[in-house]
Amino acid sequence: MLKRRVGNIFSSRAIIVIIVLMSSIISTAQNKGGEKIKKAAQATADFVDYVLNDVDTAYVEKNKYNFTIMPMYTLHYDHYSFAAVGNDRQNIVLTPENRNKLTLNFGWRWLLIGYGIDLQEARPRTDFNLSLYSSRFCLDLFYRKSSDLYKIKKLTGFDNEKSLLHNGNSYFDGLDVKQLGVSLYYVFNKRVSYNAAYRQMDKQRMSAGSFVLGAGYNKQEFDFNHDEFAPAIKEQLDDRLKFKTLEYNDFSLNLGYCYNWVFAKNLTASASLTPAVSYKKASLEYADNKEKQGCISFDLTTRADIAYNNGRYYAAASFVSNTYHYSKSDISTLNGFGIFKVYVGYNFWRRKK
Repeated sequence: MLKRRVGNIFSSRAIIVIIVLMSSIISTAQNKGGEKIKKAAQATADFVDYVLNDVDTAYVEKNKYNFTIMPMYTLHYDHYSFAAVGNDRQNIVLTPENRNKLTLNFGWRWLLIGYGIDLQEARPRTDFNLSLYSSRFCLDLFYRKSSDLYKIKKLTGFDNEKSLLHNGNSYFDGLDVKQLGVSLYYVFNKRVSYNAAYRQMDKQRMSAGSFVLGAGYNKQEFDFNHDEFAPAIKEQLDDRLKFKTLEYNDFSLNLGYCYNWVFAKNLTASASLTPAVSYKKASLEYADNKEKQGCISFDLTTRADIAYNNGRYYAAASFVSNTYHYSKSDISTLNGFGIFKVYVGYNFWRRKK
């Protein structure tokens, strides 16, 4: 009886020891596995940070703060050109009233978002912009929707063109526009910071330039009601310009150059030019038929900026212009929009080293 109890005690203790050892082995394996996962995640984060933010600190002073606040004044302008292609070419150029807006922006490292109000009475317009800027990487996203009263800026291929626009016929209320776009840019030279040029989060210490590679997608949709033209214009209008809807998807590749010029202490002037080769897949709808077309064309994005930045405070004026061209056998369009900005900002909440 005593031997059986002793045997049971030893068996219980052996089971407990085995359970403890197995738990210890499993825990150790889990810890090692967890450590491996943490190391892999950290290595991935370090690599991404290296690719996006690696700069030559002799030329670029990295941002030392987590957050920024930036009040901004913006002036928006748009232009739209529609042309019937051929020997008897007609062209109509439309421009809405420029928009003035006051925006308060808040930024966290790469991300900048804001809320703005129009400074003049105007028709409702949706205008959403999102920007993600690191030292060497840039992402811009926009969505725009408008139904403005357009001024007919220019007519070509019409009889008595000048007199047509001076007899109460110079406005057009038949165009609705939707635009959606996303663009990515990468700066090759680590002596150049896109962030220093167009966001003021980094600071350019010495002048440098770099090639820029980019890719983009944008969708353009134009709802066009030619009956809204004045009778004197409508009666001469080419049938090819009497479309109802023109919609195209634009896929593009960009290769350009940017340069940051430090011309005095804390003062930088920047400029970039990025032409693009794009393929546009279009749908053109008339009252009695619908056509699908595709073409290869050239687009262009231009940026310029002048800024003061001492690391904590900054002030700048900048200009960005985007131009898109579509052309096929019957019709061509040239449309674009630009934004002029004046802003000041304050960086705060210093990062931990």
